[in-house]
Amino acid sequence: MENRRKWAVGYAVLCILYFAVSVLMPHDRLESRGLEGIGKPSLKLKTEAITDKTELRFEYLTDAQALSQLSFYFTADGGVLTRGEIEIAAYDSDTQELLADAVYDLKDLGAEGFWGVDFENEPVNQAITVVITGKNIEEGPYIWLNTETETAGTSYEDGQALEKNLIFNAVYRTQVHYVKKPFLTTLMLALLGAMFFLVAGGTEKEETGQRASARREKLAKLSETAKRFFRRYQKLLGLGLLLFITALLFLYVYDVQIRKAMNSTHREVVMKDNHELLPVTADTQDLTQYYTTEENQLVGLGVRMDLGVDFTGEGTIHAEVYDVTEAAASGEDADLSTRGTLLCAADINGAGLLDGQYMGLIFDKSQTDSKGHTYEVKLHFSEELLDSGLSVIVTPEGYYEDNALYVNGVESTRRLSMNAHTYFNLFLKKYFFGMFLFAEIMCAGFYYLVFIRKTRIERVFLFTILCLGVLYNFLITPYMTPDESYHIDMTYRQSNTLLGIESAGENKCYKRADDAELTFTSEPSLENYKNIYDGLFTMVQDDRLVEADATSVTDAPMVVYLPAILGMSLARLLHLGTVPMLLLARWCSLLFFALMTYFGMKKLPFGKITLFLLAILPMNLQQCTSFSYDAVITGVIFLFICYCIALAYREEPAKPGEILVMGILSIVMIYGKSGVYLPLALLALLIPAKQFGGRGKRGFCILCLCLLPVLAFLNKNAVAVNYIATTTEATATVGSSTTSAYTLGYFLSQPLELIRVMANTVADKISFYLMSLVGQKMGWVEIEISEVIPMLFWLLLVLSAMRQKDEPQYVRIGQKWWIALVCAACAGVILAGMLLTWTPRDHISIEGVQGRYFIPFMPALMLLLRNGRLTWKGSAKKGLMYAGLVGQLLTVIYLIKAVLIL
Repeated sequence: MENRRKWAVGYAVLCILYFAVSVLMPHDRLESRGLEGIGKPSLKLKTEAITDKTELRFEYLTDAQALSQLSFYFTADGGVLTRGEIEIAAYDSDTQELLADAVYDLKDLGAEGFWGVDFENEPVNQAITVVITGKNIEEGPYIWLNTETETAGTSYEDGQALEKNLIFNAVYRTQVHYVKKPFLTTLMLALLGAMFFLVAGGTEKEETGQRASARREKLAKLSETAKRFFRRYQKLLGLGLLLFITALLFLYVYDVQIRKAMNSTHREVVMKDNHELLPVTADTQDLTQYYTTEENQLVGLGVRMDLGVDFTGEGTIHAEVYDVTEAAASGEDADLSTRGTLLCAADINGAGLLDGQYMGLIFDKSQTDSKGHTYEVKLHFSEELLDSGLSVIVTPEGYYEDNALYVNGVESTRRLSMNAHTYFNLFLKKYFFGMFLFAEIMCAGFYYLVFIRKTRIERVFLFTILCLGVLYNFLITPYMTPDESYHIDMTYRQSNTLLGIESAGENKCYKRADDAELTFTSEPSLENYKNIYDGLFTMVQDDRLVEADATSVTDAPMVVYLPAILGMSLARLLHLGTVPMLLLARWCSLLFFALMTYFGMKKLPFGKITLFLLAILPMNLQQCTSFSYDAVITGVIFLFICYCIALAYREEPAKPGEILVMGILSIVMIYGKSGVYLPLALLALLIPAKQFGGRGKRGFCILCLCLLPVLAFLNKNAVAVNYIATTTEATATVGSSTTSAYTLGYFLSQPLELIRVMANTVADKISFYLMSLVGQKMGWVEIEISEVIPMLFWLLLVLSAMRQKDEPQYVRIGQKWWIALVCAACAGVILAGMLLTWTPRDHISIEGVQGRYFIPFMPALMLLLRNGRLTWKGSAKKGLMYAGLVGQLLTVIYLIKAVLIL
């Protein structure tokens, strides 16, 4: 193409002109006013029903922009409107000139919607008055009032000013100038032109001489400047990116989950039932329940309903709640509601009821200092609900005698099953905002250590896991991990022993009165987070020792609970409250695991990044940040395996202290999970004779390292082994149930059955083992997170096991076979144990095994992936650590979403 440069310059000028004109050209944009603070939880107050005699008036001063539309939020309040019209007219407040009007047919309303007027001549800075009236209405609609935010305008109902303003939507037409869209369009045009002119000029002769040389020199300078800028600020850019990702993730989960949970109420059952029913009939059409509250704050009450199989949902329940404290104190027997304060009035559609759930009656205003107040709950059931299969769930006869129930005016011996809405969960905003700030600090510290300070990986690990443990401590609260109530009671007993407090006997334990009173649930609940929020910085108020119910006493040794025992005992000596005591004890367990892994990582000649990723797996973090003895057992086994690898592949000979530590570790690892990790002691056979100073010394030391855990196993589990070996088909049961179980004799007589069960287990459960090892289901396996998380961590683990190109192979083929055999034996013992103690007879696969049982021997198993074909050209440690942290951030976000589902 001739004159290519001229054409290119002309095209560029056109692009610039297009951009300038597009930016300067004004565009109409519609913006809303009046909907501030509006959401479903705020729809708790409405006008009286609109009839032919109703006149609603709304006085409003428009903004400086042009008002295009003004509408109001009408509701049928659960009913079905079939006849009548709503007339809406807007006038100039000064001249009374009609500006706009509209007529709406009530049968078109449905459940709720915005109805209003459109302005042909859009008012600007003009005072207007909107009049809303009804025509030929039998049963009228309502308009919602804004209970959350003060908005512009004044509302009147039949000439009386309303305390709350009508919910309205004022749509303004504004002139704006767009920049983003023209810029992107111009950029696309520029790129298309650049490609065209570049190809069109491909046949031209290349520039020569001084002009080409100058151009190349200029481009080189620009390139060098860009490189210097990137090198200088790349670390800050990386830190900013990590902090931005963290903020974006928390903003996302706040928008989709936390804000929704904040708008819900905390509920406590105040009148418990045993599922006895009071059917709704003509004899029970009107119910009046009195309740004297023990709660200091009350935002609503709930009545538990039961829906029969034939219930169609047709009909409504008219409910009213009054505060009748003063009237009840006077002792008069007349209708107390006539002298009480109306707190709630609602018509509840039967179609919206849930079987077995509490029908919520939320007050228009939250009641503070409500303890001792008496409330009257009145329920009237429409004719359609009589004999429809609907029932009210009531308490047993004679319970809660201080709270009377009247059925059609006659006092009953039963009471309505009720719960109390004690507060809105607004504390969640501060709770999770605190977690967000801590996550940002953790990310900043991690990035500083890895990319700026370039700290050794074991120190980065220690910082990272302890910070993640803090997040997990507040996210997966006490009692939410498997069997944690058992582990807490065992820790408390051992703490009592350490502090010189006598035992209370079987199924009992002496606890501080405050500790015995505070309760956590094993499933995710907002009550757990409220307990943490309220009690985080508290001191014990009542430290009297009281006898409390506890799980049964076992022969679990103190050593497996030692970190948690020390943390709990320290908290008790410092007179900390229950919440800080539980959190400190859990964090001490994690600290022990982190230190064991830290020292093991320092010993390793290779594979440190694999150990890093294994240690921060979501499932491992959950277990180690709890009262479970997994923190001790997994930490001890990790350190033992690290010693075996270090002594097998390093040049320096073994020190006497190292062999002594290995002997102690081999004993301790037997005291968890019935000694199923006993085969791991055989990894000591990887250590060559040169480390011991000769074959004779090696043989003796290896014999001792293998014999010590065997003796400990027999000492600890002799009774269990004898039971498994001697039990018969007549006496074999699953746990403490009466379900028949498999026996050792059964499989000795039918070995093919053992092969069948094992094969079925591998085929049916391998996917579950892989997912649960990482942590796809947390808590008591009811907290589900995305399957992306396990897949991400498995990918990172596989990549971490690949060696660098210039790094020695270390692990030989024969050693890989031995490691595989030891790990297979360990897995086999785990499966066999659950097969003989937990799997019902005739089940096609083994039950009760979870992937987390395999975590302790994973550092050894991952050695099998090291090979000479797949290698890293350079070091990938920083990138893998960074990816592991991002994976944990994603896990935290998924956990928040899962635990806040109500």
